[in-house]
Formats: sequence, structure tokens, C-alpha cells
Amino acid sequence: MISQRLIAQKAGVSYATVSRALTHSARVSPETMQRIRRAMDELGIEHIEDMFLGRNASSSLVLVVVGDISKEFYANIIIGLSSVLSRHRYNIVLCNSNYDAAVEMEAIQRAQEERYAGIVMITVTESRELVAFLQNTDIPVILVNRYIRSLDLDVVRIDNYRGGYLAAQHLIENGHRRIAHLAGPRNSATAEDRLRGFRHAMIDSDLPMEDSWVIFGDLSRECGKSFAAFLAEKDFTAAYIGNDYMAAGAVHQLLKLGRRIPEDISIICFDDSPLVNEDGLNITCLSCDPTMMGCSTAEILLGRIAEPLGRCVKTIYSPTLIRRQSVKRLT
Repeated sequence: MISQRLIAQKAGVSYATVSRALTHSARVSPETMQRIRRAMDELGIEHIEDMFLGRNASSSLVLVVVGDISKEFYANIIIGLSSVLSRHRYNIVLCNSNYDAAVEMEAIQRAQEERYAGIVMITVTESRELVAFLQNTDIPVILVNRYIRSLDLDVVRIDNYRGGYLAAQHLIENGHRRIAHLAGPRNSATAEDRLRGFRHAMIDSDLPMEDSWVIFGDLSRECGKSFAAFLAEKDFTAAYIGNDYMAAGAVHQLLKLGRRIPEDISIICFDDSPLVNEDGLNITCLSCDPTMMGCSTAEILLGRIAEPLGRCVKTIYSPTLIRRQSVKRLT
């Protein structure tokens, strides 16, 4: 697939000029339009007239890439997204990638080839290949729940730094000083921001925060169970866990090991879902409304489709602390 950037380089014009030409902007002079057509012909691009007329665009299709559709938080983002897009006659094509970067790349490359109207990536798996694709694609791409530091793209996400800070602050205010953290994957900007906020809250309270107190996980229940074994062998009074799945796994395992929540150890986590309250777990958590995030994502995508060259939109939601019974106040 020859990108608009390559066409621009061949024609000796800007990428923005090529984008305007393909959308019939009146700001592109006939002479420049002819240079672009000639460059496309020299590059061996077929069906040039169809590209200018938009015949190659699957204009009603939007690709949604999600790491794990079984997670309620992500499913509710898609529900919100779909509710808005369907009113505008867009149809979603879903790719459940299982956090596999190769699967994600295959899906978005197919969307490019088939000229989808847009791409929404929920919990994107960052890779060099993906960054290169996003730098060159002409299809609107919205990132949700994560972002890529090196790129200026439309993003809808939670203020994860603030969430991490609030989690540590709540535990500190309840008298906790030795706090372990089960984070998400090392290559996740979300996990890193949640960890940074947590660390800074500890620093601001003049409390120690050793590297060995932080364990990186894979967001699964099994990872939470392994973390429970780590907690059971140490003398932490509290733990901050990066998502609801890991938290549920950790708490269930701690209970099996004879540890009481919160009498023996306090727990706070990110993401509110039935998991954090199943069987009466009552886990205190940081949360944001995923359906609202999905609706916001759809509105941004619609705006980007209407105005491809507009300024990038960054929508950041501040998480809310939901107090339950999993945090004990130490005397």
C-alpha cells in the first residue's frame, strides 16, 4: 500500500496537500492537482480516478481493535462507541487481538487496504511497526485507554497518573506505610503512569518505595494469584493492584491462604466491575465510566472523518475513588 506521504514526496508537495487533493479541497490548484496525479501514475498506483472519487473507501466501516473483549471495561467502551456510530450509519468490524501486536498490525493493514472510514485501537500494543504505520496512514486513528508518546494522535484515556496518586494517597491517609504494587505490563504507558503517580504520592509523604515492592503483571487473574503468594510471604500492610482481574485473583487467593481482607492486608485497585464485588469482595477502586469514554471516542472519530487535518483531540478523564470495605484504617 503506497502511502500519501510517498505520493507527496514524489509530487514535491506536502502530505496535507495530497490529503486535500483526495478530498477535493478547493484550496488545491489545478496545476498542483495535476502534479499529484502524475506522481501517482509514476508510482504505479492503479484506479487513480477511483481514489479521487472515493470509490475505494469502505466508508461505513470502522475497525475496532481491542486487547480482550471479555473484559467488561473494554466491552462497555465498545457499547458506547457503537451507540453513537450506529446513529451515523457506521458499522463496527471487531478485532479481538489478545494483546498480540502481529494480530493488531494485520487487522489495521487490512483496514487500510480496504479503505475503512476509521480505526479505533483500545489498549494498543506499541511496536516499531505500529508506530511506522500510524506515521504514514491516511485513515483516522483514535487511541483509547493508552497512548503512544512519540506520536501526536487523537486519544481518549483516563488520567492514570492521578489514579495512581489517589490510590497511594488513600492508603497513606489510612496509616499504611509498606505498600506493594502489582502493575500492568512493562511496555504499557498506562501501567507506567499508574506507577509514577503511586511513587510520587509515596515520595510526597516521605515514605520509602523500593523497586522490589513493584511487580509487573499481565492483567490476568492468574497473575493476581501469583502476587498473593508474594504478599503472603512479606510484611506489607496494603497492596495497590493495577486492574480488576488481577485484584480479584489476588484477593481470592489471599483468602484461600487464610489472610483476611482488610484485617490482615488492605487492597485497592483500578477499574470498577462486578469482579471487585463478586462474592462480597467489596474492593475499594479507582474508576471511570467506560461507556462515556466510548461515546466520546465516537464523537472524536466523526469529527476527524469530517475534518482530517484538524488539531488532535486529547480527552482525559479523571478517575473517581470508590470507597468500599477493603481498606483498613491503621491506628
